[in-house]
Amino acid sequence: MSLQLETRDWLNLLDVSRNGLVTINANGEVVYVNRIAARILEVDEDKTIGKRIEELIPNTGLLEVMNSGLDEMNQSMTINGHTVFANRMAIRRGDRIVGAIGVFQDASELEELSRELESVKTVNQQLDGIFESIADGLVLADEKGVILRVNKAYKSLVGIFDEEYVGKNVHKLVEEGYIGRSVSNIVINRRAPYTIVDVRNGRELLLTGNPLFNDRGALIRVITVVRDTTELSDLKQRLAESEAARNSYYAELKKLHAQLPYKKIIANGPALKQKVELALHVAQVDSSVLILGESGVGKDLFARLIHRSSKRALKPFIDINCGAIPGNLLESELFGYEAGAFTSAVRQGKAGIFELAQGGTLFLDEIGDLPLDLQVKVLKAIQNKQITRVGGTKTIDLDVRILAATNRKLEQMVREKTFRQDLFYRLNVVPITLPPLRERREDILPLVTEFLLKFNSRYGYQKWVHEDVMNCLVGYDWPGNVRELENTIERLVVTCRDDCINLDSLHGFSQSFMVSNRARLSLLNKTREQEERQLVLDAYLQTGSTRKAAKELGISQSSVVKKMKKYGISRALTK
Repeated sequence: MSLQLETRDWLNLLDVSRNGLVTINANGEVVYVNRIAARILEVDEDKTIGKRIEELIPNTGLLEVMNSGLDEMNQSMTINGHTVFANRMAIRRGDRIVGAIGVFQDASELEELSRELESVKTVNQQLDGIFESIADGLVLADEKGVILRVNKAYKSLVGIFDEEYVGKNVHKLVEEGYIGRSVSNIVINRRAPYTIVDVRNGRELLLTGNPLFNDRGALIRVITVVRDTTELSDLKQRLAESEAARNSYYAELKKLHAQLPYKKIIANGPALKQKVELALHVAQVDSSVLILGESGVGKDLFARLIHRSSKRALKPFIDINCGAIPGNLLESELFGYEAGAFTSAVRQGKAGIFELAQGGTLFLDEIGDLPLDLQVKVLKAIQNKQITRVGGTKTIDLDVRILAATNRKLEQMVREKTFRQDLFYRLNVVPITLPPLRERREDILPLVTEFLLKFNSRYGYQKWVHEDVMNCLVGYDWPGNVRELENTIERLVVTCRDDCINLDSLHGFSQSFMVSNRARLSLLNKTREQEERQLVLDAYLQTGSTRKAAKELGISQSSVVKKMKKYGISRALTK
C-alpha cells in the first residue's frame, strides 16, 4: 500500500523548510509563499496569494527566468534590508513553462552557521591536539566496540598502524591476536569504568576503560587510557631499593645513635664488657632491668644505653631520682594530678613522669629510696600498665618500659621489710650489676685520658699527667668510682698551674688518698730497684767487666760502678 499525500501535506512539508520559497504561475501571480519567505518579506502568507510578484518583490528575477527558461543560482539580493542568496528555477510541464520558483536563504543565518561551523572546527582541532599530546595511549571505540581512533602514544606503545586497528571491532582484534584482552568489551557490558593489565609488544600495560553517555543515558563511546607500567615497575623497584637503603641508613644511624652513651662507657676489661653486651642484648625487648652497683659506677649511662639501643630510641627517655624528691611531692611527680587536687595545684592539672614517658622509657633512679607507701602504687602501675592521676578517677593506659637503679642492697631491704618483695621481683627481671672501679683498674688510664680531653677542651688548657701521678691514680681504690675520678681530674686540671700535673699537684687531697698512694709508690720504687739490681748483676756476670757491662746496658762505666756499690753487688761477689 503506497503512501498518498494530499496537497496540504506537501505544503506543510515545504513550510518547515529552513529556506524561503516563493512560487508564481505563468501570469506572474504568486501561488505559494512559505513561512520563512513571509517572515523575510514581512507579509501575511495568506494575503500574498494572487498578487503580482513585482508587488511582493520589486527587484525579483523570477519573471526573467520564466521568460528565458534559464535557471539562476546563488544570486545575491536585498529584501527589506535582508541580504539573501536566491536560486531561481523555471517550472515546466512537458515542454511548456508554467511558472517559476524562488528559493532563498537569509545571509545572516548562513553567517551564523559559518561561525558555528568554524567554532566546531576550532574545538575539534583543540581536542585533536589534546588527544595527540597526551603521553598515555588513548583508544576511542563506539558503543559496539569498533575502534574509531587511536593516538600516537598508543601506536608507539603497541607498535601498530591505523589500518590495523581503526574500523575493526575489538572482538576481531582479540581473535586475530593483536591484543590479549579487551577492556572496551568489559566496559560496554558493565556500563562502568574498568581496569585490566595486558602485555603488548613486550610491554606490561595498564588499561583503564571509561564509558561516555549522551543526555539520554545511552552509551555512545568508550575511551581507554593505556599506561606503560614497565616504567612504573622500574620506578617501583627503584623506590623499593631506595626504601631498603633508607632503612639500612636508618638502622645504621640508630646503631650509631645507640652507641653515643656507649662511647662514654670505657670498658677495656672483660668484667664491664660483659655488662655492656648484656645491656645491648636486653635492649631489644621490653623486659624490666634493674641496674645495681655502687654510687658513681655509671648506672645512668647504662640506662641510656639500653634506651638508645631499643625500638623506643626515638621516644622519650624520662628519669627521676626517687631519693631527691620529698615523699609528699613524689606521688604527684610520678602520677601527675588533676586540677584542684590540692591547694597549690595548677589550674589545668599536670601530667606525671609515667605519662611523659609514653611510648618510651622511664628510668627510676635510686629506687631503693622510694617510700614504702608509694612502692605499692608504682608496682600497680607497672603491673597493670595503668595509672590514675592524684585527685582523678580516670585511668590512663601506659606504654612504658621500666628501668630502675640503686646502690642499695635490695634483697637485704626485702628481708628487713623496707622494700616490697613483689616490687623487687617485678623490677629484677634482668639484673645488671656493675663492678666498682677498683675491680677494673685497667679502665682507669683510658678514663683519665677521656676526662683530660674533656676538661682541657672545656677550659682551653693543654694539661697532661705525669707518670708518677698516673701510678697514684691507678693505685687508689676510688670509693666514689668513676664520678670521683672525673671530679679529681677536673680539680687537677683547674688547680695545677703548670701544664704537667705532677706529684706536687696532689697536695691537699684527702689523707687516705695520699697514704694509699705513698705506700704504693714505695712498693713501686722498691720493685724498680730490684729490677735494676738484677739487670746490672746479669750484665756484669755475662761480660766479666764493668766496662763491657756498661756497654751492654747503654750507660757509662762510672754509673755501673756506682749502681754495683749501691746495691752491694761488689761485696756479694767478693764473698
